[in-house]
Amino acid sequence: MQFHPVNIDLDGGPVLTGWCTREGHQTVLFFTHGNGFCGRVYQPMHELLAQKHDLLMLDIPGHGNSPAAEFVGWNQTAEYLWQALQSCSTIVNDRDVHAVGHSLGGMLSMLLASEHPDTFKSMVLLDPIMFPQPMFFMMHVISRLGLTAAFHPFVKPTLRRRNGWSGRQEAFDYFHKRKIFEHWTDESLNSYVAHAMVESEPGRIGEISSSVQLCCEPTLEARWFATLPDKLWPSIKTLPGPVAMIMGEDTYPFSLRAARQAQRVNSAVNFSQVPGGHCFMQEYPAEAAGYVLKALIKHKSQLK
Repeated sequence: MQFHPVNIDLDGGPVLTGWCTREGHQTVLFFTHGNGFCGRVYQPMHELLAQKHDLLMLDIPGHGNSPAAEFVGWNQTAEYLWQALQSCSTIVNDRDVHAVGHSLGGMLSMLLASEHPDTFKSMVLLDPIMFPQPMFFMMHVISRLGLTAAFHPFVKPTLRRRNGWSGRQEAFDYFHKRKIFEHWTDESLNSYVAHAMVESEPGRIGEISSSVQLCCEPTLEARWFATLPDKLWPSIKTLPGPVAMIMGEDTYPFSLRAARQAQRVNSAVNFSQVPGGHCFMQEYPAEAAGYVLKALIKHKSQLK
């Protein structure tokens, strides 16, 4: 199995890069990554999924190898992903496409599907990062008032994030001790260090002549946290199914409440919990691949 590079220059939009497999499977999984990550970060899980399905993963602007572009927010980014997918006809080749997305990627997949309901045969959303309706309304008011940085739990820590290391080994050792990465497998963390980091200009950190930094600048990652999608809950209510919403048992409590609410307001959504946190697919990549494959098998039977 080999990953092939993808490069899409959208007319009037950004350049999106990514990767795909070309093993000739019957279906294609359109994978969208989480905030601050990129598609290849999930390689331990993807290598297992690619045994049954071909993969197409595009990195949003400022992530992975996709150049940074003007920040246009959640809904327009979802539209860019849809436009890019339409230009991938030679990769998709008239096969059924199923969406798989983690965190921000799960949210963008939902926004895309709500606007273009015939795009995906089904969806598997891995711990999408969303607020329940009352909290979403409150955060929307805070965002309109320009107070998100003061109230959002992720913005300030992200802006304080370190972004420079003498080499990838130092970066690996650093992240290995950080809370969000503490339960990741070494293979998963190696994928993060290999694909979510880039060589930086010499002399960027003090007197160090060679260093690495994150592909996604902390300011951009914080910008995603500090903004919200438009019409999120109307989109969830009309989301075409079937949709599997798989949440980590130890993920953010507000996301768990929102996932349960999504199942209540849309019968096409099937909510379930699995061991692990928000990044359970990095903690248990083999098990996560199994969850996705099992959901897709169930969806196939539902679509008959």
